[in-house]
Amino acid sequence: MKVIKKKGTAEEFKVEKIKGSLQKATIDAGYSVEEKKEILDQVFTNIKTKLEGKEQVGTDTIKGCLLTELDKCEPYIAKSVRRFDRKYKH
Repeated sequence: MKVIKKKGTAEEFKVEKIKGSLQKATIDAGYSVEEKKEILDQVFTNIKTKLEGKEQVGTDTIKGCLLTELDKCEPYIAKSVRRFDRKYKH
């Protein structure tokens, strides 16, 4: 699957990027990755399932899936992701 970046470039989907984002947000929210491992694994699995079978996907779609899943089970981590985006991505 190809990921279409905001500037229009495309790159291969890399699972480690999603996992890395989840881990950073978890730490930023004040948790250790170990104490939230089960939740992070479930969020990651749900994201992969939602994206399965797509030939290409935009970064906004991936971010939306991630936030939707986090809002359901770990809103503090979702808040951390949004805070990071406001601070560094705009």
